[in-house]
Amino acid sequence: MRKTIQVTASLIAAISILLLSVGCAPSTPSAPSAGEEPIELNIWVNGRDSYIAPSEQQLSQDQWYITQAFKRFEEANPGITVKLTVSADALQAHQTFRTAALAGNAPDIANLWAGEFIFQLGDVTQDISAYIPQEDLDQINGWDTVSLDFKVGNPVIGYPMPNNQVCFFLYNKQIIADSGLDFDNNPPRTMEDFMAAMQQIKDAGYQPMAADEGQGYPYNFFYIAAYWWVQQNGLEPILAEDRGEANFADDQALLKTLEVYHELWAKGYLNQDAATSADSQNKFFAGEVALFPNGSFGVQDAQDALGVENVGAILPPEISADAVIKNSTIGGPGQSLVVSKNANAEAAVKLLSFLNSRDEFLKFSEVQTVMPVRKDVSAQDLGIESGSIAAQMFEWAGSYTFWLDNELSGPVVDDFTKLVPLVLTGKMSPEEFAQQLDKDK
Repeated sequence: MRKTIQVTASLIAAISILLLSVGCAPSTPSAPSAGEEPIELNIWVNGRDSYIAPSEQQLSQDQWYITQAFKRFEEANPGITVKLTVSADALQAHQTFRTAALAGNAPDIANLWAGEFIFQLGDVTQDISAYIPQEDLDQINGWDTVSLDFKVGNPVIGYPMPNNQVCFFLYNKQIIADSGLDFDNNPPRTMEDFMAAMQQIKDAGYQPMAADEGQGYPYNFFYIAAYWWVQQNGLEPILAEDRGEANFADDQALLKTLEVYHELWAKGYLNQDAATSADSQNKFFAGEVALFPNGSFGVQDAQDALGVENVGAILPPEISADAVIKNSTIGGPGQSLVVSKNANAEAAVKLLSFLNSRDEFLKFSEVQTVMPVRKDVSAQDLGIESGSIAAQMFEWAGSYTFWLDNELSGPVVDDFTKLVPLVLTGKMSPEEFAQQLDKDK
């Protein structure tokens, strides 16, 4: 789920982990029970698009939600303290975690991307199934994303992060209105209507869409186009291709998706420098672009830049009337909190259960626009107003298509990140790309 991370080339190059070493012990800590040794839990948390909100990055660390949550946990669990490390590079954190684990100095808990990203770490994580409270199993969605190979009953190596991140197009309401369109009441739901709307925006003198597809992660593909691929025939045929049981080159749904992906660029609807640009988000925030592929994680920033009243959201249009999945979008708990091999599993699960509790999620939601993975949190609990983007997100979060890049194998995802920009700009055909996937998987 690179998804939520706007990774720049320079950030990917940086392998460093910024150690902020925050011991969150209360000012008057209680002693552990007689005969028990004090426990310190070391936890890595991603520096952005995770527990630390953009608005918090300008605050002192003791004012962060996650720091305060750790203090509440320590007060409720005398004898256990929590030490926070902020991971500067969420992508590199997976390899850094493995390296640290093999060297014997991994954190007890690491905030990593869910699905295949953590399944590859099965040898340096541990099964925490025996320690998970039944209430958590009953009330939290997304356990498959932290169960090896997505299979219930397999080892569970962590908790889903309490944030159901869903993707969609953010749009500038003023530009849409200036173009003679009304996405609030008449959003384009078919591909034909969507393409016509993009042309209308272009004819009005605006850039219809913008995305950065060549900065280590093709955002428009994995946030939007991946849904078009999955929705046509479902996920299982894609996973069969990934396993080598079928060929990507024979997948007409993939080829059709890639053709549409390229067409958006070829017709000038997507910024022409999308394969190399790194400033699309800034252009959207500056009011220069009509639509921006993003998600729940970017709403607050967009509203801060453009004004709450000037930001709208729409689902991706349906690529086919015959699609087996409709009215959905890419999303789900794309991040996780995994427990390392040598951690005190009982204490680690206590912390993860605490962070995923209903009370803590409601506190978390006061700082960030987050959608629940818990079943016992309602829109009313979150103070969501009818007709707002938050209300839309809450509805969409109930029917998501899980992050495709979290489900595909590493070599296949690597091909997408490196080669799909070439398909976008017509330098590689969909057929050539699919054939390359078959060679590399």
